[in-house]
Amino acid sequence: MALTRLISQPCGLATAFLTFALLLPGIGAQAQPDDVLVQDFRAALEQLEAANESLLAARSTLEQSRAERGEADARRWPTVEISGRYTHMDGPLEADVSPVTDLLEAGLGQIGVTLPPGLIPSEFRIQDRNFFNLSLQAVQPLYLGGRIQAGRAAAGHGFKASEAALERQRAELTVTLVERFYGQVLARENLDLRKRSLDNLRKHDYNARRLEEEGQIARVERLRAGVAVAEAEGERVVAEEQLRLASAALAALLASDRPVSARGAIPPPPAELDRAVWQSLARDNNPALKEARQRLAQARAGARAARGESHPVVALFGARELYTDDLTLIEPEWAVGIQASWTLFDGGQRRARTGRAEALVDEIAWRLASGERNVSLLVDQQFDQLTGALARQQTYAATAELAEEALIAQQRAFEEGLGTSLEVVEAELARSRVTLAELAARRDAWVAVAGLYAAAGKIDQLVTRIEGQSSD
Repeated sequence: MALTRLISQPCGLATAFLTFALLLPGIGAQAQPDDVLVQDFRAALEQLEAANESLLAARSTLEQSRAERGEADARRWPTVEISGRYTHMDGPLEADVSPVTDLLEAGLGQIGVTLPPGLIPSEFRIQDRNFFNLSLQAVQPLYLGGRIQAGRAAAGHGFKASEAALERQRAELTVTLVERFYGQVLARENLDLRKRSLDNLRKHDYNARRLEEEGQIARVERLRAGVAVAEAEGERVVAEEQLRLASAALAALLASDRPVSARGAIPPPPAELDRAVWQSLARDNNPALKEARQRLAQARAGARAARGESHPVVALFGARELYTDDLTLIEPEWAVGIQASWTLFDGGQRRARTGRAEALVDEIAWRLASGERNVSLLVDQQFDQLTGALARQQTYAATAELAEEALIAQQRAFEEGLGTSLEVVEAELARSRVTLAELAARRDAWVAVAGLYAAAGKIDQLVTRIEGQSSD
């Protein structure tokens, strides 16, 4: 009787599963097999990598960082520009040469030479009112106070930070995939158990009716059997809805327009792992810490670039006129030189930008220190969840056979008039709860293992571990 009371208690893990299954709206009635995408865990992981919108967005962010790094590298090279301009003035550009012509005419008059009026113009046209310019300019920076080098370093660290962010996103989504993939397996097993339990209770109800007709049991015993059938029917309906919800959750994660069916059983969980080893791996390889370290290096490079604004700017320049028929800016046609500029006062803008950059360095440094201190706690939490799940799984696995034998014994006792209908119903429900709880413990153990692999930056090895346990 003590055992019966133990295995007839509601299962907390099964209740947790029911809560998880309500995360997303249902997908309607169960689809036909031809419409269902059946996948094992590896195939589901591949689809997650290829189709999940969050991962695609993270990859786009990585490409942006790659482009920013290329832009920063390009700043060390010269800029070459070709420019053209068409100009229309309100009048032609002319020079007044009348003083020269007057002197010339006076000199010629002294020697008796008289020129016809207007023979020598009093104005000289330099440029018509419509003209065109085409020129080529090049500037090669020589010194910008270290801003080019700092910008390149910042862009490089930003790219590495984006890589780490993508790795972190992949790890988090893989943990979610483990939860939802095996959550659907658990929901399907729950439905199968409810169906089998309903079939058994229907058989029990049939036997109870027969025994009542023969006068071997009281009417109340037969009524209890009928109530148990009605309750089991309701639980079956609920289990079907939970399976639809779990399927919708998995399909949404995989960005699939078709329903997704998780293929295979929940594999036995692995044996306990070495806590110290995983804490060391997490300190060195945790994706969030790797991202924070790169962000810190990026912020420090940004601070160096901000301080470089206080230095002068030196560059080589060159220019050449490509179209010389009209008025040009350069005469002769080309020029080269060196230019320098130094902003002496800007109202304190540079000081403010430098202060902001240095404050950002301090902020990221403090956040990184907090993350490094908490990563061991994260591993400890995952280990505690894994230890608890393994303990529950072993307990329920050991209890499952006993629950099966208890049900058979109660059924035989009832048929022989030595037991009650309520005892048969309790034994049937107890067996279902034990079976479901053992599967839920397996699922929880794998979620904890996935969390460990994610925390340690080893998420790519998880699928191999799962397949290895499945084949054992």
